[in-house]
Amino acid sequence: MPNSQFHTAISEPRFSRYYSACGNNTQKASRLYRANLLLSQKMYAVTGLFEVILRNSIDRHLITKKGNNWLADAVQPGGYLDIAPGCEDAYHNIQEGIHRLSLNFTHDRLISKLTFGFWTYHFAAKEFAAAGSTLLEIFPNRPFGTRQKTIFQNLIKVNDLRNRIAHHEPICFDKTSGTISTNYAEKRYNIIVELLYWLGCNPQKILYGIDGVPKAIANILEIRPSNLSKINN
Repeated sequence: MPNSQFHTAISEPRFSRYYSACGNNTQKASRLYRANLLLSQKMYAVTGLFEVILRNSIDRHLITKKGNNWLADAVQPGGYLDIAPGCEDAYHNIQEGIHRLSLNFTHDRLISKLTFGFWTYHFAAKEFAAAGSTLLEIFPNRPFGTRQKTIFQNLIKVNDLRNRIAHHEPICFDKTSGTISTNYAEKRYNIIVELLYWLGCNPQKILYGIDGVPKAIANILEIRPSNLSKINN
């Protein structure tokens, strides 16, 4: 599609943010839009793999603590989410998943139905306590003194990134100034890499073949107008 049609196809209001950040240069703005899509694609792949590793780590751990059907058992009368105050969202997420699966229900299928937000909130204070306050054990390489709150705050940041990408929001701008910046994406990428290591993984090996994030970031930084420096986000 020629650049003359590109900004019209994606809508003028949406394109204007890229246009302004590129010093009113239509060609660079089109490059930036495409570069943001590529970065989003690469980040989504990394985030998706991290989600699978995180949820499987939680699942394996809670199977050892609560049995093979710990999810379904959690919402049964007297189950740990049934009796824990403040865990209503987690309770209803499981109930909804079971209802949707109906006769096709299995533990593994329910695992795949639950969102990244569901797994993130296993490290919120009330859910963490309700599950037995043992989930830090899935992070064998965590620094000494790491608290549940630190894990939760980091997972919230990763979930925020995932949601921005899923809703087609750009991740190539400083949210305060509107200038081109990859700091938001870089910080969350580094969090994922760090958490993978804490989970006992070798990030370089785990991400081999799918991690195009550093290159995608470099592509965006090449587009910045020469008179603009990188701004912390």
